[in-house]
Amino acid sequence: MESRDFNLDIIIEILSRSSLKTLAKCRLLSKEINSLTYQSDFMNLHCQRTKTISGYFVQNLRRNKYSSTFVDNICSDYKLSLDFLRVPVKIEASTSQGILLCSYYMGRIPCYYVCKPSTEEWQIIPNPKTRYFTEGFAMIVLKSNPLHYRIVRFSSPSGIHKRYHLRCELFDSMTRAWKQLQEVEFSYGEFLKSFEPTVSACGSVHWLTTKDNILAFHEDIENYSMFSLPSPIYESDVYGYKKLTEYEGKLALICKGRDNSFMDLWVMESYEKKEWSKRQSISIECLREIEKYTNPGDFYNADIALMTGFYKVIFFKFKNGNSADIVRLDKNTNMMDTEVFPFKSDFEPSNLKNEFLQTA
Repeated sequence: MESRDFNLDIIIEILSRSSLKTLAKCRLLSKEINSLTYQSDFMNLHCQRTKTISGYFVQNLRRNKYSSTFVDNICSDYKLSLDFLRVPVKIEASTSQGILLCSYYMGRIPCYYVCKPSTEEWQIIPNPKTRYFTEGFAMIVLKSNPLHYRIVRFSSPSGIHKRYHLRCELFDSMTRAWKQLQEVEFSYGEFLKSFEPTVSACGSVHWLTTKDNILAFHEDIENYSMFSLPSPIYESDVYGYKKLTEYEGKLALICKGRDNSFMDLWVMESYEKKEWSKRQSISIECLREIEKYTNPGDFYNADIALMTGFYKVIFFKFKNGNSADIVRLDKNTNMMDTEVFPFKSDFEPSNLKNEFLQTA
């Protein structure tokens, strides 16, 4: 037992000084290491030793302009902002490598920015087919140095016969161009929940649909698939709120009860077999003393959930005596129109240049 504890101490010492890229690779070594690196104590130690950031951009729409506030649970000295872009951008997608996709509308024509807030680097990329209404974006970073990323965009094609179809376009930073892929076809009356940020897990990006299905885009094969939520969820009427998330590297789902007293965590244990399990049922009644109504936004780590309320976000420590850290937002913030974007980053420069990226 002492030898095992000693070896674990060595592993923690090594991993807590590793880069985000190395840490992501080490999580694949074993379930024990993967679970260890998502614990609060380890994440705090890793952020302090490696000078990395882990938190959220909380985005809000007010007076027809988007604004965002960065929040974390470590009380770091790093106060991230998107002010360096000098225009009120809308965050379209975030990544766990510190890269954001943002947009700014000059009249009816958007301008798309790819940026790294920790280093204040940015680049404007060519537009996709902007005559189609955007339904959803996702961004995948394939390599950090040199930076190589891809962006997937779903948009609504014109025409009544195309009502339940989505156009799919893919941008590659190496070719500097968009290309059209196979359209996505939905069942009658089904739509993408485009107001929620995409969830990246298991090498793919995911959206929830209005019929409790999950649309997954697989970057490696440039195609998509559709699969349903576990039957105990869509067959039950006890849940009033559902949200896709990522938990310990796996695709997960947060389901909040209609009575606002609990939330269940469902995790896809096998992505290939699409096997789900209910990991935990979490009481949120204690949060009513802080905020009458709250919604789950994400899992910050294995034992802290991010909850959103009116004018505040709450880091809910549900495994540690149900304590909570409150981050108060601007009083003008309307949490009904809020999007929460997970964000992790280091301070290493990328190869983004502050310029317009011309097409090849």
